[in-house]
Amino acid sequence: MRPHSHLYIPSLDGIRAIAFLIVLVAHSLPQKDLPGGFGVTVFFFLSGYLITTLLRQEAENTSTISLRNFYIRRVLRIFPPCYVTVTVIAPLAALGVIYNTESYRSLIAAYFYFSNYWNILGLGNLPAGMGVLWSLAVEEHYYLLFPLLYRWFVRRRFSRQRQAACLMALCALALTWRCYRSGVLHSSWENIYEGTDTRFDSILFGCLLAVTANPRLDPGLHWLRKHAAGLALAGAVLLAVSFAYRNPFFRDTFRYTLQGIALMPIFFLAALPEKHLLTRVLELRGLRHLGLLSYTMYLIHHTLFHHLYHYYRPSLWIGCGVFAASVGYAQAMRTLVELPIQKARARFRLSQRAPVTMAGPTRGPVGRAS
Repeated sequence: MRPHSHLYIPSLDGIRAIAFLIVLVAHSLPQKDLPGGFGVTVFFFLSGYLITTLLRQEAENTSTISLRNFYIRRVLRIFPPCYVTVTVIAPLAALGVIYNTESYRSLIAAYFYFSNYWNILGLGNLPAGMGVLWSLAVEEHYYLLFPLLYRWFVRRRFSRQRQAACLMALCALALTWRCYRSGVLHSSWENIYEGTDTRFDSILFGCLLAVTANPRLDPGLHWLRKHAAGLALAGAVLLAVSFAYRNPFFRDTFRYTLQGIALMPIFFLAALPEKHLLTRVLELRGLRHLGLLSYTMYLIHHTLFHHLYHYYRPSLWIGCGVFAASVGYAQAMRTLVELPIQKARARFRLSQRAPVTMAGPTRGPVGRAS
């Protein structure tokens, strides 16, 4: 069996940066009706595509999925920046340095990644503008459950066509459930927007692309590659339609489905290994670096807006200041927390894989590489 290799797609960092900027601009001007939630949808789709691509690559290389290794990687990537940020913000808010009106009991929802349902159930919101962590809760639920589903696919030897059929059925189920929630139960748009049960298909459409037409793992797809630019343009038009049609029922139900479908050809074009205009833009050094920082910037930016907009009128100037402060905070987090953890992980992998010469009977057995 070939060893598992880590796949890096530089253009995805550029997409991360753009998704964060969409959210940032929308939060900069809350008095405007801007589609900031679409930035979150892009993050969801990207997570679905990237994680499924890595799982599929691992399955093809090793004929299995290591849940242990997957969960360790996710915990070391996601938990430290989030926990550090929450642990820094909460005392500052308690001391009155950062403006706050919410209950601190909601912090339990942040640490255990169920802030979306904490809010939906009316138990309160996270203090000091940390309510944006609802989207991390949705993604964490995906990270917890989807590898189990995909390992089941692998163990049952499902073909990619059969995997795709299961994922499409789940996407259809999510749409049906949203229609029922909106049309019959009359759930609020916020509850539909934040619920894992109503938004998981925004992630699964990315999974579907990774399984059915993955430009990084599937060598064929000649027709799709030839017409990738035109299909991506059609996807952009479909996105524009989803923004332009303002019907509330459509907004809470079909819009998420159409946006998931529209993002598939756009991501296909962006993930192609061949260089073209879109990938050249997405792979600009500054944009890619911003994408590397985007997770931590997302964690901190809304707290800054929450504080400043209590004292000042919203403006793009404040937005620029929040952007600069978020970059500084994220860079510090990357330097002091994320990179040391990455280096420790790399040393651990090397120590596990390095051959050991048995010098005597007192030596213990050599562990296998993870």
